[in-house]
Amino acid sequence: MRGRWLKLFLTAAALVGLVPAAMLYAATRAAPCDRTEVTASIGTSGVALPAGPPPDRLDIVLVGDTGFNSSDAPVDAKGIHKGRAVTSFPETLAGISRDIDGDLAFANVETVVTDRNDLPPESKGKDAPVHFRSHPAAVKALMDVGFNMFALANNHAFDYGARGIEETLYHFAVANAERAIAYAGIGSNFEEAIHPSCLDLDGTRIAFSAIGLITGDQPQYRADPKSAVQASYRNRPDFEAVVDKLIAMSADYRILSIHYGLEGRVVPDDRQLADWRGFAAEEKGIDLIVGHHPHVAQGVELDGKSLIFYGLGNFLHPGTAEMTRFGLCRDYGLMAKVHLARADGSWRVEAIEAIPLTNTQTKPERFSPEESQKRIYALNHLGAGLDDGKNAKGVRFTPQADGSGLYCAEGAADLGGKLATLCQGWQPAAEPNKPLADKIADACEDKPFYGRHAAPKRRASSRRESSPSPFPFQGLRPF
Repeated sequence: MRGRWLKLFLTAAALVGLVPAAMLYAATRAAPCDRTEVTASIGTSGVALPAGPPPDRLDIVLVGDTGFNSSDAPVDAKGIHKGRAVTSFPETLAGISRDIDGDLAFANVETVVTDRNDLPPESKGKDAPVHFRSHPAAVKALMDVGFNMFALANNHAFDYGARGIEETLYHFAVANAERAIAYAGIGSNFEEAIHPSCLDLDGTRIAFSAIGLITGDQPQYRADPKSAVQASYRNRPDFEAVVDKLIAMSADYRILSIHYGLEGRVVPDDRQLADWRGFAAEEKGIDLIVGHHPHVAQGVELDGKSLIFYGLGNFLHPGTAEMTRFGLCRDYGLMAKVHLARADGSWRVEAIEAIPLTNTQTKPERFSPEESQKRIYALNHLGAGLDDGKNAKGVRFTPQADGSGLYCAEGAADLGGKLATLCQGWQPAAEPNKPLADKIADACEDKPFYGRHAAPKRRASSRRESSPSPFPFQGLRPF
């Protein structure tokens, strides 16, 4: 309930001047779009920063699944508890904070956000469900390093029921009152859940929508005209409604977040290709499609003017599996930096940076350059599998000295500024040496399901042995 009260308060306060613009949207280039119905869930209007000329460059940072707690662990404003150790939220982000340098910075928030430890968890139709909750101080830490776009639609949004949804909405509304952010994917009813958010960057309108899996596809967790949850990606009318709402919004650039996929799988399935490439990109013309949920990176694709990230993997999530044991095609999260330039009124992808991340359970950071380059080649291997011989082309990144990967469009280096610095002398990626190529091909093999594997046979012994969990992605399963 308190989310609805805050919405009414902020709307009234903004209109009568009780909350000055400097307090509502301070120290940020972003402002809410100019109509009440397109702001991010709190309904404030008439608040804007001094307008400058519309930008001709935009930089967007993207990361994947993000949370700040293990399953059912209590929330604490001090930070993340691991045994007796407490790591503050700013400390968890310190190793990567300098890379959060975009005009927009996106993360998938795969957790309920609440300062309460008394909310009853939802069973979600499972015998041993996983429940994630994170303190709102964690969201503030994300914002403090530069994040300002958040997807809230995923299979953990309902971990603490409708009250958990309301808690998340409330705390994002509080955050939005401090600094203009975009968040989408859940709401107090179906219309709110499917409505895009919108940010204005010096006159450039960025529209943003999110949709995701609902655990077990339980119908009672799907938003309806009266209930507070989210739209269901598996329900085709819901997906089409989200896309159509995004297309209908007056905007210069449109971003769609989709939480879907088979955990551990590095190759997109037929549904991803049909929905993301065929429907959202080719038919509807969505500019940027950002996928997450498998907890591993998948390939990157350019399709006309559309850019698709099929899977970003983990960013920071103590509640997920330790990914380092899954080999170089699955042991990293992907941070991406998308560099856009505007010409003739439309935005074009001029460069993309790919940055593999390690230590995604605790303190995400870059690999060493040598190890990072191996993951870039693995990402290229996955990209090669996306070529369809028509419009779709998998992106191949050229490994850089710092371990990142770089793609530059033709002519990007001639545009000056940061793009010239990035792309001067850029050459398409070469193939890795054969031993590495063979290792990558083996590591990236597309197997049918990574959520389960056969338990090893026990050796005859009088000594009791512990066997590995039959679920190597324990804590990540969506179903």
